[in-house]
Amino acid sequence: MASAKPQHIVEQYPARDRDWAQDFRLAMLLHDLDDSQSGQELEEALATIRDSGEVAEDLFGDPLEYGEVRAYVRLTPQQLADSEMPVNSSMLLLVGLGIGVGLLCTGFGTWVGFRDGWTANSWRYWQLAALTAGTGIALSGHLWWFYRVKGKFARSWALGVAGIAVSIAAAALIATLGGEQALPMPNWLAPILGIALAAGAFWLPFKGEPVATDNNAMVLADPEAWFAESARLLRGRYGMRGREAASALAPAREHWSTMCTAGGEASIVEEFGTPNEFAIGLGVNTAKALRRRWLMLRLLPLALVFLYGTSLLPEALAPDRSGWDIFFAVCVAIFAAVSLYELRPANRAEYVESKLAQRRALARGLEEGRDE
Repeated sequence: MASAKPQHIVEQYPARDRDWAQDFRLAMLLHDLDDSQSGQELEEALATIRDSGEVAEDLFGDPLEYGEVRAYVRLTPQQLADSEMPVNSSMLLLVGLGIGVGLLCTGFGTWVGFRDGWTANSWRYWQLAALTAGTGIALSGHLWWFYRVKGKFARSWALGVAGIAVSIAAAALIATLGGEQALPMPNWLAPILGIALAAGAFWLPFKGEPVATDNNAMVLADPEAWFAESARLLRGRYGMRGREAASALAPAREHWSTMCTAGGEASIVEEFGTPNEFAIGLGVNTAKALRRRWLMLRLLPLALVFLYGTSLLPEALAPDRSGWDIFFAVCVAIFAAVSLYELRPANRAEYVESKLAQRRALARGLEEGRDE
């Protein structure tokens, strides 16, 4: 264990190598190593430099590339798995959505205030209904995705379906009660509420998700539980379908069955590693699942274009259209064109190859970490 903070270790490097050490530390920080792990790497590199008397650049090469390699070696299997998750907490999703909706209300509220006057009542009940439905559906969809990637399929569908149903029901109730009537709210209040929502999101009681580990005694001892956990990780984290996960695990099942028939005494964890480690190794063969995930991510903006375009297009074509109606219609058209352009096969191939390269690096780092 490193006894000093990384920055203190960097300062112990020879003056000629201090910039290299600083970049090395930065690379490890960017790849999620904590202070203890970074400190160990810095101390080991410093010891090698002192023993050899050579320049760090000559010994280890580019500090950013070396830092990436060493980070993948030093990261624990759980840290390697977490790197697949762009967001590791459902509360962070809620915070992000609160900030986004708050800024949206602030922007539109300010625009409407300048357009219609700050003391006028321009906002309608149907607009509140649309905001309620859009926010609720967006949050429910993100929670569905988040818990599905974590492999919690029952919770994923329960939160997704229930959240969307409640959002639509609440929006329908608001629209039915008020319709085209104006809300009893002056225009100056909308941006204030938006700022309060965006700022208030930071004050939500943050609670990290419980860390899912595969060190459960039953999973490590029972082969069937081990295979079930591995399949869950492949379906959730790597987006495989049930049949694809079963096919990926088939060689391991066959090998384990043959070993048991031959009277092997090794445990399944000794043979294959934990389910987490095994899934990381199989993550390099997930091109088909990555193509599906890429398509879903690219089609989501087009769904937003459809939802907003159906309401903006009639207003832009109406005889009494305003300049703002035309402006927003043009903005949506540009957004649609960019979203369609992103559907190019070349973009898909680039995304898939970059993700596979990252997963190969993770798997290679896991193997090197075992050897050390």
